[in-house]
Amino acid sequence: MTMKIIDALRSLFSSSNQEEKPADERSYETHDKPVEMLRQLPWLSLLEEDVFQEVMAGFDCRIFPEGTTLLKEDDPDNGMFVIVSGKVKIEIRGITMNEVGAGSLIGEMSVLTGYPRSASVVAVTAVTVVWIESTTLKSIMKKSTELENSLWEFASKRFAMNLLGRKEPYSQWEQNIFIQWLASGEIKVPNENGWIDLEGKVGVLVTGTAAQHDGSTIVKSPITLTGTNYVFSKEARVFLREK
Repeated sequence: MTMKIIDALRSLFSSSNQEEKPADERSYETHDKPVEMLRQLPWLSLLEEDVFQEVMAGFDCRIFPEGTTLLKEDDPDNGMFVIVSGKVKIEIRGITMNEVGAGSLIGEMSVLTGYPRSASVVAVTAVTVVWIESTTLKSIMKKSTELENSLWEFASKRFAMNLLGRKEPYSQWEQNIFIQWLASGEIKVPNENGWIDLEGKVGVLVTGTAAQHDGSTIVKSPITLTGTNYVFSKEARVFLREK
Protein backbone atom coordinates (compact mmCIF):
# COMPACT_ATOMS: atom_id res chain seq x y z
CA MET A 1 0.00 0.00 0.00
CA THR A 2 1.36 3.42 -0.87
CA MET A 3 2.68 4.94 2.35
CA LYS A 4 2.86 8.54 1.13
CA ILE A 5 -0.88 9.05 1.10
CA ILE A 6 -1.53 6.84 4.13
CA ASP A 7 1.00 8.65 6.32
CA ALA A 8 -0.24 12.04 5.19
CA LEU A 9 -3.86 11.19 5.96
CA ARG A 10 -3.27 9.20 9.15
CA SER A 11 -3.72 12.20 11.45
CA LEU A 12 -7.05 13.09 9.85
CA PHE A 13 -8.81 10.08 11.32
CA SER A 14 -6.67 9.39 14.38
CA SER A 15 -8.76 11.55 16.71
CA SER A 16 -12.20 10.18 15.83
CA ASN A 17 -13.80 7.61 18.14
CA GLN A 18 -10.51 6.66 19.77
CA GLU A 19 -11.99 6.34 23.26
CA GLU A 20 -14.72 3.99 22.12
CA LYS A 21 -12.65 1.65 19.95
CA PRO A 22 -9.73 -0.68 20.68
CA ALA A 23 -6.33 0.29 19.27
CA ASP A 24 -6.33 -2.30 16.50
CA GLU A 25 -9.72 -1.08 15.23
CA ARG A 26 -8.57 2.56 15.33
CA SER A 27 -5.48 1.58 13.36
CA TYR A 28 -7.65 0.00 10.66
CA GLU A 29 -9.69 3.17 10.21
CA THR A 30 -6.75 5.58 10.11
CA HIS A 31 -4.81 3.31 7.75
CA ASP A 32 -7.47 2.17 5.32
CA LYS A 33 -10.45 4.51 5.32
CA PRO A 34 -9.03 7.26 3.02
CA VAL A 35 -7.63 4.77 0.51
CA GLU A 36 -10.86 2.79 0.53
CA MET A 37 -12.86 5.97 -0.09
CA LEU A 38 -10.64 6.81 -3.06
CA ARG A 39 -10.88 3.27 -4.41
CA GLN A 40 -14.67 3.62 -4.57
CA LEU A 41 -14.67 6.80 -6.65
CA PRO A 42 -16.09 6.20 -10.16
CA TRP A 43 -12.98 7.31 -12.04
CA LEU A 44 -10.68 5.16 -9.88
CA SER A 45 -12.81 2.12 -9.08
CA LEU A 46 -12.17 0.12 -12.27
CA LEU A 47 -8.47 0.81 -12.71
CA GLU A 48 -5.91 -1.97 -12.73
CA GLU A 49 -4.22 -2.23 -9.35
CA ASP A 50 -0.82 -1.05 -10.59
CA VAL A 51 -2.36 2.06 -12.16
CA PHE A 52 -4.40 2.74 -9.02
CA GLN A 53 -1.28 2.50 -6.88
CA GLU A 54 0.60 4.86 -9.20
CA VAL A 55 -2.19 7.43 -8.85
CA MET A 56 -2.09 6.96 -5.07
CA ALA A 57 1.66 7.58 -5.09
CA GLY A 58 1.07 10.85 -6.95
CA PHE A 59 -1.37 12.19 -4.36
CA ASP A 60 -0.19 14.72 -1.79
CA CYS A 61 -2.24 15.57 1.31
CA ARG A 62 -3.06 19.26 1.84
CA ILE A 63 -5.07 20.94 4.60
CA PHE A 64 -6.71 24.35 4.14
CA PRO A 65 -8.45 26.54 6.76
CA GLU A 66 -11.96 27.90 6.28
CA GLY A 67 -12.09 30.76 3.78
CA THR A 68 -9.06 29.66 1.75
CA THR A 69 -9.33 29.94 -2.05
CA LEU A 70 -8.11 26.56 -3.29
CA LEU A 71 -8.55 27.33 -6.99
CA LYS A 72 -9.07 30.70 -8.64
CA GLU A 73 -11.24 31.31 -11.69
CA ASP A 74 -9.26 31.95 -14.91
CA ASP A 75 -5.99 30.70 -13.41
CA PRO A 76 -4.00 28.19 -15.49
CA ASP A 77 -4.22 24.49 -14.74
CA ASN A 78 -1.73 23.01 -12.29
CA GLY A 79 -3.53 19.96 -10.91
CA MET A 80 -6.70 18.57 -9.40
CA PHE A 81 -7.81 17.23 -6.04
CA VAL A 82 -10.27 15.01 -4.20
CA ILE A 83 -11.92 16.27 -1.02
CA VAL A 84 -11.28 13.89 1.89
CA SER A 85 -13.09 15.92 4.55
CA GLY A 86 -14.80 19.28 4.81
CA LYS A 87 -16.79 21.30 2.30
CA VAL A 88 -16.04 23.80 -0.46
CA LYS A 89 -18.17 26.15 -2.54
CA ILE A 90 -17.89 26.57 -6.30
CA GLU A 91 -18.06 30.21 -7.40
CA ILE A 92 -18.35 31.73 -10.88
CA ARG A 93 -17.91 35.49 -11.07
CA GLY A 94 -18.46 35.68 -7.32
CA ILE A 95 -21.77 33.78 -7.40
CA THR A 96 -21.97 30.51 -5.47
CA MET A 97 -23.08 27.75 -7.83
CA ASN A 98 -22.77 24.71 -5.57
CA GLU A 99 -21.27 23.27 -2.40
CA VAL A 100 -19.58 19.87 -2.38
CA GLY A 101 -17.89 17.66 0.18
CA ALA A 102 -15.98 14.44 0.74
CA GLY A 103 -15.35 12.35 -2.37
CA SER A 104 -15.80 15.24 -4.81
CA LEU A 105 -13.25 15.60 -7.62
CA ILE A 106 -12.30 19.20 -8.37
CA GLY A 107 -10.27 20.66 -11.24
CA GLU A 108 -10.27 17.72 -13.63
CA MET A 109 -11.55 19.60 -16.69
CA SER A 110 -8.61 22.01 -16.70
CA VAL A 111 -6.23 19.07 -16.44
CA LEU A 112 -7.90 17.27 -19.35
CA THR A 113 -8.45 20.24 -21.66
CA GLY A 114 -5.71 22.67 -20.68
CA TYR A 115 -8.35 25.41 -20.36
CA PRO A 116 -8.04 27.97 -17.53
CA ARG A 117 -10.06 27.34 -14.39
CA SER A 118 -13.77 27.87 -15.06
CA ALA A 119 -14.61 28.58 -11.41
CA SER A 120 -13.13 29.49 -8.06
CA VAL A 121 -13.18 26.98 -5.21
CA VAL A 122 -13.34 28.31 -1.63
CA ALA A 123 -13.23 26.35 1.63
CA VAL A 124 -16.53 26.64 3.52
CA THR A 125 -15.02 24.67 6.41
CA ALA A 126 -11.52 23.46 7.15
CA VAL A 127 -10.78 21.12 4.25
CA THR A 128 -8.44 18.18 3.77
CA VAL A 129 -7.76 17.15 0.18
CA VAL A 130 -5.46 14.87 -1.76
CA TRP A 131 -3.86 16.78 -4.61
CA ILE A 132 -2.16 15.48 -7.74
CA GLU A 133 -0.08 17.64 -10.08
CA SER A 134 -1.11 17.86 -13.73
CA THR A 135 2.30 16.73 -14.93
CA THR A 136 2.11 13.63 -12.73
CA LEU A 137 -1.41 12.74 -13.81
CA LYS A 138 -0.71 13.29 -17.50
CA SER A 139 2.37 11.09 -17.25
CA ILE A 140 0.22 8.27 -15.84
CA MET A 141 -2.47 8.82 -18.48
CA LYS A 142 0.09 8.43 -21.25
CA LYS A 143 0.67 4.90 -20.00
CA SER A 144 -2.96 4.17 -19.13
CA THR A 145 -5.72 4.95 -21.61
CA GLU A 146 -8.00 3.33 -19.04
CA LEU A 147 -7.33 6.17 -16.60
CA GLU A 148 -7.68 8.83 -19.29
CA ASN A 149 -10.97 7.41 -20.57
CA SER A 150 -12.28 6.99 -17.03
CA LEU A 151 -11.56 10.63 -16.21
CA TRP A 152 -13.13 11.84 -19.45
CA GLU A 153 -16.22 9.72 -18.82
CA PHE A 154 -16.61 11.21 -15.37
CA ALA A 155 -15.79 14.79 -16.36
CA SER A 156 -18.01 14.83 -19.45
CA LYS A 157 -21.10 13.98 -17.41
CA ARG A 158 -20.36 16.87 -15.06
CA PHE A 159 -19.84 19.14 -18.07
CA ALA A 160 -23.14 17.98 -19.59
CA MET A 161 -24.92 18.52 -16.30
CA ASN A 162 -23.67 22.12 -16.10
CA LEU A 163 -24.63 22.95 -19.70
CA LEU A 164 -27.89 21.02 -20.10
CA GLY A 165 -29.08 21.77 -16.58
CA ARG A 166 -29.71 25.39 -17.57
CA LYS A 167 -31.88 24.40 -20.54
CA GLU A 168 -35.44 23.12 -20.81
CA PRO A 169 -36.70 20.51 -20.30
CA TYR A 170 -33.78 19.48 -18.05
CA SER A 171 -34.00 22.59 -15.88
CA GLN A 172 -37.51 21.48 -14.91
CA TRP A 173 -36.51 17.97 -13.87
CA GLU A 174 -35.85 16.86 -10.33
CA GLN A 175 -32.11 16.73 -9.77
CA ASN A 176 -31.94 13.01 -8.95
CA ILE A 177 -33.87 12.15 -12.13
CA PHE A 178 -31.58 14.37 -14.21
CA ILE A 179 -28.46 12.77 -12.70
CA GLN A 180 -29.81 9.27 -13.39
CA TRP A 181 -30.56 10.27 -16.98
CA LEU A 182 -27.03 11.61 -17.44
CA ALA A 183 -25.55 8.42 -16.00
CA SER A 184 -26.68 6.52 -19.11
CA GLY A 185 -24.71 8.82 -21.40
CA GLU A 186 -21.28 8.15 -22.86
CA ILE A 187 -18.28 9.99 -24.24
CA LYS A 188 -17.46 9.55 -27.93
CA VAL A 189 -14.54 10.50 -30.18
CA PRO A 190 -14.81 11.04 -33.96
CA ASN A 191 -13.86 8.37 -36.49
CA GLU A 192 -11.09 8.87 -39.05
CA ASN A 193 -13.43 11.04 -41.11
CA GLY A 194 -14.27 13.31 -38.18
CA TRP A 195 -17.79 11.93 -37.86
CA ILE A 196 -19.88 11.00 -34.81
CA ASP A 197 -23.41 9.64 -35.08
CA LEU A 198 -25.65 12.24 -33.40
CA GLU A 199 -28.97 11.03 -34.80
CA GLY A 200 -31.60 10.79 -32.05
CA LYS A 201 -29.13 11.93 -29.40
CA VAL A 202 -28.45 14.90 -27.18
CA GLY A 203 -24.85 16.01 -27.73
CA VAL A 204 -22.48 18.20 -25.73
CA LEU A 205 -19.13 19.11 -27.26
CA VAL A 206 -16.80 18.80 -24.27
CA THR A 207 -13.52 19.61 -26.00
CA GLY A 208 -12.38 20.40 -29.54
CA THR A 209 -14.35 21.99 -32.38
CA ALA A 210 -17.17 21.00 -34.71
CA ALA A 211 -17.90 22.37 -38.19
CA GLN A 212 -21.00 22.12 -40.33
CA HIS A 213 -20.35 19.93 -43.38
CA ASP A 214 -20.66 22.95 -45.67
CA GLY A 215 -18.13 24.86 -43.55
CA SER A 216 -20.61 27.64 -42.82
CA THR A 217 -20.37 27.36 -39.04
CA ILE A 218 -17.64 26.30 -36.66
CA VAL A 219 -18.42 25.90 -32.97
CA LYS A 220 -15.98 25.55 -30.10
CA SER A 221 -16.34 23.63 -26.89
CA PRO A 222 -17.96 23.71 -24.46
CA ILE A 223 -21.33 23.89 -26.19
CA THR A 224 -24.58 21.97 -26.61
CA LEU A 225 -24.86 20.70 -30.18
CA THR A 226 -28.09 21.68 -31.90
CA GLY A 227 -27.79 19.63 -35.10
CA THR A 228 -26.45 16.32 -36.36
CA ASN A 229 -24.42 17.29 -39.43
CA TYR A 230 -20.95 18.05 -38.04
CA VAL A 231 -17.33 17.27 -38.83
CA PHE A 232 -15.31 17.17 -35.62
CA SER A 233 -11.69 18.03 -34.95
CA LYS A 234 -9.36 15.15 -34.17
CA GLU A 235 -9.16 15.98 -30.45
CA ALA A 236 -12.93 16.43 -30.05
CA ARG A 237 -14.86 14.53 -27.40
CA VAL A 238 -18.65 14.56 -27.29
CA PHE A 239 -21.00 13.51 -24.51
CA LEU A 240 -24.00 11.68 -25.99
CA ARG A 241 -27.29 10.58 -24.48
CA GLU A 242 -30.30 9.09 -26.22
CA LYS A 243 -33.19 11.57 -26.30
